[in-house]
Amino acid sequence: MRLKQVALTFALVTMSTAVFSAHHEKTTTPTENNYVLLSTFGTAQGERTDDLEKELIAMVKQRESDGFDNCGLYRHSFVGPRLFYAYCYFTDYAQLDAIQAKARARSTSPMNSIQKYSSHADNIVQVQKRNMTEAPENSVFMTWRFGPYLTINERQERAELLFSGFNKAFGGCNLYLHAWGAEIAHYVSCGFENFTDFGKKDAAINKILGEQWADLKLDIKDHSDEFLTKVLD
Repeated sequence: MRLKQVALTFALVTMSTAVFSAHHEKTTTPTENNYVLLSTFGTAQGERTDDLEKELIAMVKQRESDGFDNCGLYRHSFVGPRLFYAYCYFTDYAQLDAIQAKARARSTSPMNSIQKYSSHADNIVQVQKRNMTEAPENSVFMTWRFGPYLTINERQERAELLFSGFNKAFGGCNLYLHAWGAEIAHYVSCGFENFTDFGKKDAAINKILGEQWADLKLDIKDHSDEFLTKVLD
């Protein structure tokens, strides 16, 4: 039974050390790089996408210079309102505080520059499971929001159930939980080589969905998938 086509509908990463990664290991609870600053950007009307990409590449490199452990940039594989996705790992809020202090001390303030993006959002997500250690060329980033009537533990149980299926089908994925930002959600990121490879993983997850989850009450309020292509890692 085919319940779901994992199709275009990300997100931060989606995102040790890359949030979007294809390599996998045994599922572990991270002991470092516990958080990810996930930023999304949309292109302003009349602005060239290539110009925004150059600006964001410079931003990501500057963030690493300021003290983030690992940063990267992904671009929407197709067309979406949030065209670029930047991620940066950090271990704790003391590290983030030091990063912010260094950024404020720079002589050139980003507030004085012309920004080429029309929309922007930041989320801090907590890394719960990390089975990917290399950033793949392509990634699918899933957002899961569950019914508000569920307890925190019940939402976590459902997120881990879904994660277990995608982790098996894709051969290794990451699980994240909202910490601070605009939405309360869980996120799953999985990597793939190309869309031929994705088709095989799509068949695998649909087999799990049909055989194991067809009659389960998953309490999903809404959900989205975003296809991303690596720009910089």
